[in-house]
Amino acid sequence: MGSQTLQILRQGVWASVTGGWFYDPDQNTFVNALHLYIWLFLLCFPFTLYMALPPTMVIVGIYCGVIAAMFLLLKTVNYRLHHALDEGEVVEHQAKESQGGKGGTEGASDGGGTRRQDSNGPG
Repeated sequence: MGSQTLQILRQGVWASVTGGWFYDPDQNTFVNALHLYIWLFLLCFPFTLYMALPPTMVIVGIYCGVIAAMFLLLKTVNYRLHHALDEGEVVEHQAKESQGGKGGTEGASDGGGTRRQDSNGPG
């Protein structure tokens, strides 16, 4: 009970207070540091722009462009990593045109789909 309460406080309350960042002991140091630096950038960048430059629409445009570029970069890296490393189960279904005169349910019962085992074990 005590450890669950501590985990809720650590992940829920601390993350809410800090804007979403918390130290995750299940991740390695690199991932935690990367998340911390991204969080610090998102927190400090608008304050730095506000203190260093006059508030004009050009500055707002620069801010929006930098944030959009950062999210585009993160989403692209995330997509590429998932695409490269995702080894989920693949099930291929035969098209109805290739079945010819077969009935609609015959293809499923005779093993019409092929399966590939991934690194997690049998499907």
